[in-house]
Amino acid sequence: MKYRKAISNDINYIAHLVTDLLGTCNIESEKPILESNIEEISKDINNYYVCIIDDKIVGACGISDVLECDKYSLNLKNVKEILYLVVNKEYQGRGIGTNLLKLCSRSDEYNIIYEAWGDNGKFVNSKFILEKCGYKMFKDLGKDYYRKNNYCSKCVNRNKNCNECIAQIWIKQKYT
Repeated sequence: MKYRKAISNDINYIAHLVTDLLGTCNIESEKPILESNIEEISKDINNYYVCIIDDKIVGACGISDVLECDKYSLNLKNVKEILYLVVNKEYQGRGIGTNLLKLCSRSDEYNIIYEAWGDNGKFVNSKFILEKCGYKMFKDLGKDYYRKNNYCSKCVNRNKNCNECIAQIWIKQKYT
């Protein structure tokens, strides 16, 4: 198992992982989901880390540059956002996601936010990994946030008729 900064040759592998596990977060795009993910990841590839096992990318995590706008109305300054955190299902439960998130969260200068979602009806899917990495729930966006924002058609669960998904903003606050 090896961790390293992502390179441009990794874009398609990361985009396939994201498409298979999440769908897409790029809901503004009218392009097919995979194409949209390739475009989105390409913009920030230098801010991604990957985990490689047997010469295969099995996980990836990225972090944005400092956000220009306050899209969640958090009233925070100097904020970065975790872009995607994905680990191939065959390799989950081995600490890969935790290590990737820690690599992207190593900052004393910025607040780091993570838009978390959950389709289990109880809590966001990444709750335990976020807590393990020092994140705290900051803002509950509600169970209808994704539906109201037309995300459902781009979600990995788009073929289910789920109608609701827990949406929350989690934060790892900078040291003051």
